[in-house]
Amino acid sequence: MNVPQPVTPPSLPDLGIRVIYMLLFAVVFWALCWILLATTVVQLIVRLLNGRANADLTRFGGALARYARQVIEFLTFVTELAPFPFAPWPAES
Repeated sequence: MNVPQPVTPPSLPDLGIRVIYMLLFAVVFWALCWILLATTVVQLIVRLLNGRANADLTRFGGALARYARQVIEFLTFVTELAPFPFAPWPAES
């Protein structure tokens, strides 16, 4: 299990940059919620029509969930590492 390590408080100039990144990732998270909604609706329609979920959409949903977690952890100061595009896209677990 991944246990977040405590981080040292950032200095004032670093905090200013982080606030800008946080605003950017708040917008990204808002868009992420809409993408999640669209993915969910499409997956539901595919499931109703085919009787089974689409494997590609399932993988995309998993990656989206991992990315959402990274964004939330960054926004709530759990980590100092900014998510994608400043880090690699979350890999499949």
